[in-house]
Amino acid sequence: MSMQRRVTQQPSIQSEKIFTFPKGIPGFEEYTTFKIFHKDDGKVSAYWLESCETPVVTFTLVDPTAYDLNYDIFLDDMEQEIIEADNPLDIGVFLMLKKESKQTVPQLSANIAGPLVINVEKQLGLQKVLKRNRGKVEH
Repeated sequence: MSMQRRVTQQPSIQSEKIFTFPKGIPGFEEYTTFKIFHKDDGKVSAYWLESCETPVVTFTLVDPTAYDLNYDIFLDDMEQEIIEADNPLDIGVFLMLKKESKQTVPQLSANIAGPLVINVEKQLGLQKVLKRNRGKVEH
């Protein structure tokens, strides 16, 4: 019994809550607990995750709906179990930013093919790697 969530509005996340990523984040599997912070100064709204195990490991997250990106996320049974996804309204989807340092001036870009899916109520998350099909990302 998989679950689908169309993300057009995000649930609210309080700053400094602890979130668990039971499987870690790909490439950083050893880090499973993160404190989340939120910044909204009117111009920029961003979140960042700071590893509880190693605070220098941080990830910047943005709300895709702020950039007119809407996702239809399908969670399979295992993913649904990992984040205890019972209510689609408790599920938030966030994009992780990465620094592109190949240019002369480093720039940030969003990983649209690997959004973080977070159960805000139960403070559980995972990274959903979306499959590419003929150059398009399937949501």
